Amino acid sequence: MLHKVSASKFSFCQTLPNALKKARHNDRLLLMSGSYHMPLFISQSLKLSGNKATITGSITIPKGVTVHFEQIKFQQNKQIIIEGTALFHQCHFKESEHVIVRGGQLNMTECIITNTPIAITNNGGAVLSNCHFTTCHTSSIIVTHAQIELVNCRFEDALHAVVLKEHAKANITQCHFMKQRHIQLLAQNNSELLIHDSTIEHGYNNAIHGEQNSVVKLQNTIIQHHLMTQIVMHSCTLQMENCKVQYSRKYGLQLVQCAEATIEHCHFWQNSDAHISSTAQSALFMTNSTLHGPSKIGVQLQEKSVAHFSRTVFKHQLSIQLLLSEHANASIEQCTFCTGLQGIVAQQHSHCTLLDSVISNHQQSAIAVHDSELIALSSQIIRNNGYGLTAQHEAAVMLENNRFSDNKLSHIIATKKSNITINKSKFIRGKGMYIADSSLLYMTKSTIYDGNDAQITGNNSTKIYIVESKLCNGRAEAIQTTNNCLLHITRSTISAHPLQQIVMNHGSLVLLDSLIEKGLQHAIALSNYCDARIENCQIMQHQDTQLIATLHSTIKLLKTQLTGGNMMNIDISHHSKANLEHCTLTNKKQAPNAQATHFSEMSLKHSTMNNYLCSDEKKEL
Repeated sequence: MLHKVSASKFSFCQTLPNALKKARHNDRLLLMSGSYHMPLFISQSLKLSGNKATITGSITIPKGVTVHFEQIKFQQNKQIIIEGTALFHQCHFKESEHVIVRGGQLNMTECIITNTPIAITNNGGAVLSNCHFTTCHTSSIIVTHAQIELVNCRFEDALHAVVLKEHAKANITQCHFMKQRHIQLLAQNNSELLIHDSTIEHGYNNAIHGEQNSVVKLQNTIIQHHLMTQIVMHSCTLQMENCKVQYSRKYGLQLVQCAEATIEHCHFWQNSDAHISSTAQSALFMTNSTLHGPSKIGVQLQEKSVAHFSRTVFKHQLSIQLLLSEHANASIEQCTFCTGLQGIVAQQHSHCTLLDSVISNHQQSAIAVHDSELIALSSQIIRNNGYGLTAQHEAAVMLENNRFSDNKLSHIIATKKSNITINKSKFIRGKGMYIADSSLLYMTKSTIYDGNDAQITGNNSTKIYIVESKLCNGRAEAIQTTNNCLLHITRSTISAHPLQQIVMNHGSLVLLDSLIEKGLQHAIALSNYCDARIENCQIMQHQDTQLIATLHSTIKLLKTQLTGGNMMNIDISHHSKANLEHCTLTNKKQAPNAQATHFSEMSLKHSTMNNYLCSDEKKEL
């Protein structure tokens, strides 16, 4: 039944209180234009529609009652309390105190809500579609122990757009949030926030803040242009898929206090301080994503945080692309780091595992490890303008099946008691390795080819072990050590260097079962209190004297062949000693096989040579 209702007491139509008394279940009340200043308690299911009708009194809809409002303006209402079901279509709420859904159900379509907060509590529910929320002095929507669904809605100019306070759930699809004065969407106390196909932008604080065991799920959503961190997760869980996070004044995403984030197919672009910051034992899992643009840091892991990156690209960061500190732990698989100042930096007892990844085109170190650990497997460190890898302060690095090439500075620098272990790796075109300050290099089954400087340089009490490896075709020395270094070479080949192939100053050499060949100068040059043990080796085809020892150096050669040289095989001088046993010395007869000068001594036992021994000092034959 249709009831026409007038706002004027002089009208022939009945007044709203009378109409409500006479109306039966599911009747329709047509409100004429005007203002209705009265509290309404609607005790039965009705439909109220109006054209330019305004209701300014409070409204109560009790349990079991369904009321449908259409094209009505609600202005300066104290409260609209919904314990039953309320449906609003093309209505306008303005300057009202509250809309409270207390265990009931609220449906809104094509409504405008101006400075009218909505509170949903006590297991109530709400579905809002095609609505516009604007200019609210407090939060537009607050949900507590209830749930809400938002479809194609627009929120702007409130303190918060949506607040999930406790055990609340929001499902948001195709919505637009902008210019909230504080956090745009807030999830607290075991709440769940689901956002699909939406845009959250131009906020004055955070876009999304989750805390206290809440869950936030984002899909196909753009988050951009916030003055603070765009997404903050504090002791809660985040899932992101096919999202863009860009143009933040601080961080794109911040994980705090055991937070956890799973990110797939997402794009982070131009977030100022860092794309992602993870602290206090938080966990990050990132797959098939990109971190791009001039942020200071790509990802920053601190305070025992952990992360796993898979098939992700880091590009164009201004400082460090991945920073680990304070016992952080990261595993990296099939990722690319390119075009930044530094690629990966691990410090303060952190750990990083790198697998099947590429690190290239950095201005400084591609990888820097400070008092931390790095494991790199089947990866490429290539075309960096700075160093390939630097290890300092007792760093520990293990490399296997890696390729270092075309780095303009040293492929590897290890200083201050750092340990480098290399297996089955290749080093091509660069300035080789520099190992210093009581550091250790252990290299097996690897190749160093070409290079602009000495291929391996040792300094200050370092230990260098080379096993089943090949150093060849360099542009300077193969190995150069100074100041009390130990060099131990086993079953290896050193070939075709234009300067001395092995040069040692005040150190120890052990050379076993190896081949040193085809150098343009000396094979081995020892000086200043060096000692060497050379056993079962072949030293051959050098243009200059093959082995030189001077200044109190000592050499013991066992079962070794020095052949095919154009000049002398062994030349010792200045208080040096050489002991040859079961050795063979031959050359092209242009010079003596060996000579000992300047108070040096040489002894031969069961050895042969094709030319005369020459000496101007005492010698033992």
